[in-house]
Amino acid sequence: MDKEILDKYIEAGRIAAEIRESSKALIKIDARILDIAEKIEKVIKDKGAEPAFPVNISLNEIAAHYTPMKRDETKIEKGDVAKIDIGVHIDGYVGDTAYTLSFNEKYNKLVEASEAALAEAIKLCKPGTLLSDVSAKIEETINSFGYKPISNLTGHGLDCYDLHAEPQIPNIKFSSNYKLKEDQVIAIEPFATDGSGMIKESEPTLIFRLLGKGPVRNQDARTIMAFAEAFNGLPFAERWIPIDSIVKIRIAMRELRERGIIYDYPVLKEAKNGVISQAEHTVIVKDEPIVTTK
Repeated sequence: MDKEILDKYIEAGRIAAEIRESSKALIKIDARILDIAEKIEKVIKDKGAEPAFPVNISLNEIAAHYTPMKRDETKIEKGDVAKIDIGVHIDGYVGDTAYTLSFNEKYNKLVEASEAALAEAIKLCKPGTLLSDVSAKIEETINSFGYKPISNLTGHGLDCYDLHAEPQIPNIKFSSNYKLKEDQVIAIEPFATDGSGMIKESEPTLIFRLLGKGPVRNQDARTIMAFAEAFNGLPFAERWIPIDSIVKIRIAMRELRERGIIYDYPVLKEAKNGVISQAEHTVIVKDEPIVTTK
């Protein structure tokens, strides 16, 4: 890997790790999740980087893709299990990391399950390792705690301005001859649940990605398209859009969606409403794996 690129991955990961740790003080009962997300995103920029995606704050049965909406009044409550997913990029090179905090002792072991699976998987992130062995280790570890991995969520490769590059890294056993390659950058992302082990798409949709440009009738749609270009294909939040009216935004988004200009990231929920935990690090594949977000 080119040293300049390596340095950007390392720096993005370092910033993401610092913010992950400092953000834990924000995650407390009665804290409004909109305030948490905005504070984290501000700190990312204050440190000279940019959010690689809107901060995800996913509670309980929500696995991913919940970022606060404009004027969101949702607060963390006693008994909640909160997953915080943070992405930082420098010139498109990403550090992606996540953690779970439980405000219910019943789920402490569930949190440990995803953390342990992450730690075990990272040990295997060496050139020549079968990807299927990494996935099998994740499932085996989560099962050993008495829980299920989420079978239709995966870890993923990272590339410049690409959050979901190859390879996909399932959290369950599967058959493949694919081997990890030196200098690949991957996000290992185990999800554990006491539910069915599956997620489904749900409402609302609060995160989007610009796929391209095209003719649109609605002036607000044109405003959103121009605004979204600045993210170079990385996701953005509905609440970031510089239009005050939610109604106008959603009317404009409908046209952009129908014309194939915008890609949606619907909220993902556990299919049987089981509680979910998540842990994530960004890793550079080496004989001694480099965890950029450690």
